[in-house]
Amino acid sequence: MMSFAEWNKPVGPTSDSASVLERIVAILGAVKESDVPLSITALAARTGMPKSSVSRLVGELVEQRYLQRTDDGIGLGFRLFELGVRASLPRRLLTAAGPVIRELVELTGERVGLWVHQGTHMISIATVAGRLPMLPARAGMRSPALTTASGKAYLAFCSDPGVVNQATAPLVHAAADQFRDELTQVRATVVATDRGVAYPGILAVATPVMSSDRVVLGAISIAGPSGAMDPEHVGPLVRAAGIALTRRLTAA
Repeated sequence: MMSFAEWNKPVGPTSDSASVLERIVAILGAVKESDVPLSITALAARTGMPKSSVSRLVGELVEQRYLQRTDDGIGLGFRLFELGVRASLPRRLLTAAGPVIRELVELTGERVGLWVHQGTHMISIATVAGRLPMLPARAGMRSPALTTASGKAYLAFCSDPGVVNQATAPLVHAAADQFRDELTQVRATVVATDRGVAYPGILAVATPVMSSDRVVLGAISIAGPSGAMDPEHVGPLVRAAGIALTRRLTAA
C-alpha cells in the first residue's frame, strides 16, 4: 500500500510540494475548463504532471465517479453534480418548481419529486415526503431510470436513442421491446406509471418537464401507497403540474 509520504511526493513542474489533493484539484479543474473530453496526455500537459501520475489519479477519480471515461476522453462525473445538488441546488429549475410542487402536495398529500437524468439513473433534486416518510427524501438520491415512473417519463421523450439503449441494455430482447412499447404509451398519454416495481407497495406516476424548445429536462413525480392512491385520479394532476412547470421555465 502506498504510504502517506509517497502519496505526497512532488510531481511535475507545477509545484515541488504539490499534495495529492492539489493534484486532484488540478485535474478536475483542467477537465472542467475544457469544452471537450481530454486524454491522459492532454491532462498531463495541462497540469504539468507525469502521465503515470495523471493516469493513476484519473483511474481512482473515475472509480469514485468524480470523473467519467468515454470513447472521446475524460469528462466530469456525476458525483460532482450529486455533491453540488446538496450544496447548491439548480436554482432556476427549483425556483420554477417550488410553487408547482407545493400545490401538488396540497392537492394530494402524497410524495412529490423532481428528477433529472444521468446515465441509467434518475437523480432527485427536490422531494417532499408526503405519506411515505419511510423512503429517503433528500436531494441527490438515485433511482433506476428503467423501473421508475420518472425514468420512463424522461426516456419516453428523450430524443437520443442511445440513452434508451443504455437503459435497456440489461434486459433480454423481448423485455427491451416490451419496455419500448411502454414508452410509446407514455408518449401518447404523457404520463408514466410504476406499479411497485422500483419500490414494492408504492405506486408512482410521473410526467416529463420540457424546455421551451421541447427538450426533456427531467420529470416530476408523485408516489403513494399502492392500495390508497388511484393513478387515474393523480395522473391528470401530475400532468397538469408538468405543464405548469414547463410554462414557468419558458417564462423565466
